[in-house]
Amino acid sequence: MISRGFTTGQHYDTTKYADRFGGPANFLCLPNNPELTNRTIPGNSFLYGTEYEENFLHSDSDGEDVPCAFCRSTVSASTAMFPGRKTCYDGWKMEYLGYIMSGYFGYRASSYICVDIHGEYVQGGKANIDGQSLYATATKCGTLPCPPYNDNLAVYCVVCSK
Repeated sequence: MISRGFTTGQHYDTTKYADRFGGPANFLCLPNNPELTNRTIPGNSFLYGTEYEENFLHSDSDGEDVPCAFCRSTVSASTAMFPGRKTCYDGWKMEYLGYIMSGYFGYRASSYICVDIHGEYVQGGKANIDGQSLYATATKCGTLPCPPYNDNLAVYCVVCSK
């Protein structure tokens, strides 16, 4: 691991600014040792911390702030996240197992990310201030064939290196 940080993104809610549906959709991992500028801006784009919004990972997850980490493997040339898998393909080494998570479908667009199955919290981050939000992601039958998938089951992901 190179460093630890804070998972961030745009504010989740579109109801307060009903005419504002744009802006970035991806999550960022901001370091806990930032190098800040001294320039102020007019406030047209912000990064908010991210909270778990349900007790999916642990019985006390709801409202906890989400940490992140910058990692680098010194023995592999590439790393990939495989959604819908809990094991790596032949020739790949597992770095961690997780669940696909994203923002709520009724809020601003967000990215799908792979959150470690043993998700951690930011110390002292249970305030439930509502910045960006994370929810477990499930499959939906229809255009997605079932089988091999099933309705409303959480989706595994695995991060592998080679």
